[in-house]
Amino acid sequence: MENTQSIRKLVEDIENGFSVLPEFQRDFVWELGKTLDLFDSLVKDIFIGAIIYGIPSFDITVREIDSRPRKVKGKKRKSLETTNYLKEDIEAKQKISNDAFKLILDGQQRVTSLYRALSGIDEIWFIVKNDEDITSDEVQKKKFEDRILEELLYAFDDSSDAQRISVKLSHVWDQVKKNYRESIIEKDFFHPTRYYTNYEDDPGFNSNDAFEKYLTVTDKLKDLFKAEKLLSFYLLDMSMDKFVLFFERSNSRGVQLNFIDILTAKLYIGFNLKQHINDFKSAYPKYKLNEEIIVRTIAYLVSNEQKGSTEINRSFILTKLTAENFEKHWGSITNYYKLVLDFLYQNHYIISQSWIPYENMLIPLMIFLREIGGDFHLMTQEQQKFIRYWYWASIFSQRYTGSSNEKIILDATTLSKIAHNNKITTRTYLNKLAKSQVTNEEDLFSYNKKASSVYKGVLNIINFHNKGFLDWNNTNKLSFNSQLEDHHIFPKDYIKKNYAPEDDAQDQIDLVLNRALVPKLLNIKIGNKKPSEYLSKIKEKNTNLKASLQSHLIDKEILTGSYDKNFNFFLSLRAEAIFKVIKQEILDKKEEIQKEFYSIPQVDSTKEIAIFGSYYKKRIEARFNTKTGSVFYNGKLYETPSSAANQAKIDCGAHSGITSSGWTFWKFINENDNTEEQIDVLRKISEAY
Repeated sequence: MENTQSIRKLVEDIENGFSVLPEFQRDFVWELGKTLDLFDSLVKDIFIGAIIYGIPSFDITVREIDSRPRKVKGKKRKSLETTNYLKEDIEAKQKISNDAFKLILDGQQRVTSLYRALSGIDEIWFIVKNDEDITSDEVQKKKFEDRILEELLYAFDDSSDAQRISVKLSHVWDQVKKNYRESIIEKDFFHPTRYYTNYEDDPGFNSNDAFEKYLTVTDKLKDLFKAEKLLSFYLLDMSMDKFVLFFERSNSRGVQLNFIDILTAKLYIGFNLKQHINDFKSAYPKYKLNEEIIVRTIAYLVSNEQKGSTEINRSFILTKLTAENFEKHWGSITNYYKLVLDFLYQNHYIISQSWIPYENMLIPLMIFLREIGGDFHLMTQEQQKFIRYWYWASIFSQRYTGSSNEKIILDATTLSKIAHNNKITTRTYLNKLAKSQVTNEEDLFSYNKKASSVYKGVLNIINFHNKGFLDWNNTNKLSFNSQLEDHHIFPKDYIKKNYAPEDDAQDQIDLVLNRALVPKLLNIKIGNKKPSEYLSKIKEKNTNLKASLQSHLIDKEILTGSYDKNFNFFLSLRAEAIFKVIKQEILDKKEEIQKEFYSIPQVDSTKEIAIFGSYYKKRIEARFNTKTGSVFYNGKLYETPSSAANQAKIDCGAHSGITSSGWTFWKFINENDNTEEQIDVLRKISEAY
């Protein structure tokens, strides 16, 4: 619900430490002119927007409102003080008063401007109109004391006026707090003004009349400060999730915050996350640190150490992770992050960080690296085989598209098993991993958006296959820091000019099949030139251009002009070459990987295990005898899983003639990795008896 407050209350709350800023809020940046406009709006009753406060229900680090002098070029300012509040501290303050602790979530620039003006950090003056400045006859007829502030206002300025009565806002605030006698106000506040010193020796100057006007304006400004309905605000009781959502969905002047910013404020006293991030960036400038990857990896380790369910979601991170957790893991995890990127680049899985199909895939790789001892040289040939298959299969199955937390956890757990030379006991895991979105050459004609993991995957797998891309300009291998463009092999303008509007070529311009990752080409104006023409210009500087093109799976015959008028044929040939690589790395490896790395879950064949199924959202529980294949359901023994499944569905409302496969209907919890599995994976055990 919207509430109102006075400027007086707002400033007093800041002075008393009741209103504070989260540590992660951006700095105060308003120029003085914005503050002048703000007070002009307040006097003219123009809505300035609502201020939003929040009462957090969690630990938070806050910082003081910026009370430093404004920046002077070449002069360093002191840092703002920070204070850490535990949840219990906030609750204790709230018991004293509902208003005793609140975070300024939105409106920092306005709030800080008001505070700085009244406290005198910024010099803001109310300049009073002289009679000759008044253009309205109606206002002119009013007595001075009967005019409202808007009618008296000539301008707000950052200095007093020598020709007009000027009232400094901080002087008025000082008078509100200390209730000075008029003689003190006249001596200490009015006489030092430029207006008074300019006219005091003028025989026609009426000092008493001028001071009375000064007092009148001062009193009206006091009333402005005390006006209860001047400022609108919202006060929100905020859980951690709502707090995060508020900042993720707000975007003040282009600065959008995320939960890492909030985590920084929470950890600030015990672990200065912001400083550690900056230290990494300074030490390793060629790497782009994705802070969220590091934080989620730490969450995985911490939740595993706690022996509960593994969690890497935002809620767990913000409520459970502590400064001690970061102190323990930050150094090693950031080192693994760097080593994983080095491994991926040196082994040609990626061409650069900006072209990684899924950054979240770094997390399972970091866990794998940790489990094998922190050095990829310790990886066995079998482990390397699985990593290679897992990497490309994950990308081309678009495994991490959409919600990926559960995929990260499952993959990290799986790669941990591989690191310890254990088998995978979840057959559905390998089946899902094998569901490539590209199963034939024609599928490659579906990808034309660079945000797609398959689009990026295609370019990266070409790079992998040829052990690195070669620069078109000089046949040097492209470096990790190369600034790459996904260049059109057949230029856009060339296709538009040389192919009919209804030709398929017009829709295929942006296909990944017509793209190559290269640095900016050497000042060559490509425009609407045919491929052989602009490539011949490049060949003048790189006589071995054929090798460069072949590293991108581009047929060297393109240099002869053979494809200039055969764009569709060129795409088909390149699709054939690219699909051959995908088939080799993923499709042809499925059975080999399953045979080598999958094992039937080990269960005690002398015991029954708990199984369950669901029908129309109703959960059904039973017992399965792994030795005989029989199911004990609802007090009765069924010889086969299917007969038990049929009866269970009938009990849930299905018609009596229903048939189903009980081997896929019934599931159990695979204790090896705590995942659900169909009992079909246990069929071999029962069939052995």
